[in-house]
Amino acid sequence: MSAGPGRNWWPALRRTPVSMWNDDITDYAAALTYYAILALLPTLLVAVLAFGLISPGTAEEFITQVTDYAPGQSGATLHGVLESMLTQHSAVWTLLATGTASALWSACSYLAVFRRALHRMHRAPDRRSPWRKAPRIVLTALVLLSLLVVSGLVLLLSGPVAATLGRLLHLGSTAALMWSIARWPVLLCLVAVLVVVVFHTGPSPARRRRQSLPGGVLAAALWLIVSAGFTLYTALLGTYSRLYGSLAGAVVFLIWLWLSNLALLAGAQFTAELSRARGDGG
Repeated sequence: MSAGPGRNWWPALRRTPVSMWNDDITDYAAALTYYAILALLPTLLVAVLAFGLISPGTAEEFITQVTDYAPGQSGATLHGVLESMLTQHSAVWTLLATGTASALWSACSYLAVFRRALHRMHRAPDRRSPWRKAPRIVLTALVLLSLLVVSGLVLLLSGPVAATLGRLLHLGSTAALMWSIARWPVLLCLVAVLVVVVFHTGPSPARRRRQSLPGGVLAAALWLIVSAGFTLYTALLGTYSRLYGSLAGAVVFLIWLWLSNLALLAGAQFTAELSRARGDGG
């Protein structure tokens, strides 16, 4: 008989770092970082080009809002890359088509790697044939990319909405200040939803709510802590600029993505440990 829900959390949490080491999770984080780059940049490119067709001003605002969340020098680098895409008027439809295809293929590859990692964590052999796995992975990839775009839209629209409400309610700059504080819990919720969607590519214990929800919350919280800590580190020390020069922004972005995927995998590993503590089968 398994213990109460809360009793298993601390033992599972203590075993998580050791299990991550034994399962070579840092290698999976590196592979996920590779596919995340291949998926994230085309997704942002498609979003920027689509906004550019509707309203160039909205596209500029979207770029600013998204890159504000990138750590250190990587925000300026990413901003320059995305802004340069707005000038590609003659090839916009070609870029939209190739960007969408590239984003979907890379997102599917990302989820396939994450699925293998989840099966290893849960000690559950993946017996499904590629033909049975492919439709689920493609569908999940479409949901994941859609959620990323929706998250960007929430960040884009919520700021002006808060400012408008502040003017209507005569709150002045108070509304903007309140939103600058409230956006982090909102971001935490969005990340937690994304995490739970990714967890659902794994074996049945990873998809159960009582395991996946605590793991998803842990992954989202770790991601926020890692992002804030790494941003503070790059801002205070600034050693990447001296070491890598003009490549500093790209290097910082890659390291941040690797740390983000490591946080995500830590939440997944905690889910696996929680499943074992409760005696759930795969």
